[in-house]
Amino acid sequence: MRFFQHRVRQAIAPALVAIAACVGGAAFADAYPSKPIKMVVPFPPGGGFDAIARPFAEKLGGVLGQAVVVENRAGAGGNIGAESVARSAGDGYTLLLGNDNLATNPNVYRNIKYDSLKDFVPLGMVATIPIAIAVNPNVKATTLPELLALSRTMPLNYGTPGIGTSPHLLAEMVSFSNKAKFVHIPYRGTGLAITDAIGGQIEMVVAPASAVAPHIRSGKLRGVVVLSGERSPLLPNLPAVSETGLKGIEYDIWYALFAPAATPEPVVRKLRDATRVAIAQPGFAENLRELGIQVKPGQTTNITELLKTDLARWKAVVDRTPIVAD
Repeated sequence: MRFFQHRVRQAIAPALVAIAACVGGAAFADAYPSKPIKMVVPFPPGGGFDAIARPFAEKLGGVLGQAVVVENRAGAGGNIGAESVARSAGDGYTLLLGNDNLATNPNVYRNIKYDSLKDFVPLGMVATIPIAIAVNPNVKATTLPELLALSRTMPLNYGTPGIGTSPHLLAEMVSFSNKAKFVHIPYRGTGLAITDAIGGQIEMVVAPASAVAPHIRSGKLRGVVVLSGERSPLLPNLPAVSETGLKGIEYDIWYALFAPAATPEPVVRKLRDATRVAIAQPGFAENLRELGIQVKPGQTTNITELLKTDLARWKAVVDRTPIVAD
């Protein structure tokens, strides 16, 4: 009889632990959040990341009833900030506003210390930014097919925000798949690449459309294409790559909110609901649209599947053209 009772206790113990965890998690979620939340931005203040992070943090804090404080933790192409969140307590009080670097960096950095798929749980898509190709006005090409044809007669130097960024990898994809001769010139930031393209030190720049748009409008650069499936409201006269006949090139830089993987499911659900409500708040999408940043309230993108797709996409590019970032 004693043996039987022992076996029964062994059988039901896991179920009791699971029930206790669920009850405890639900109670924690009911009280969450009870203090300010830290949202890590893995790049320096003042850039495109901050243009999204700070208004989003304000809206998210309003929905949750607690301040959401932006903390810039820059370094190693975004890896330092991402790692700090991956290693933080999964209590819902440290979040990551990540972007597609979570897909590019694992393919180009040697000793990355987090797993983009295993160490984070996605909470919601926040915004996207299209990537554009713009050239110095002296370059004798006005369309992407013309630019590709020109590059087969002479190498064209192109600038990007840096080695292993999505503009760099996307340009390499375009170059390889079309037998073009694009020569990558990496910069420490988009602004420097744009300055050299305007000055004629390089023929073209591949960068977020929001960064090149003012210079295209002023005539200092000539827009060639937006590497998206649809035209950008910021550059409505610039064709999308889907209009050029090229297939499999469409891509947008994306920004999404993540929590550490150990975050309790009830807290994850609350944060996912809050994210959807926050990006739908009046003025949020409209204000970012003026900067060329696109927000689609109610979007239901499966971020995990998107991340898997992008990891595979960029691995294929790096396998063809070995790229290693410091």
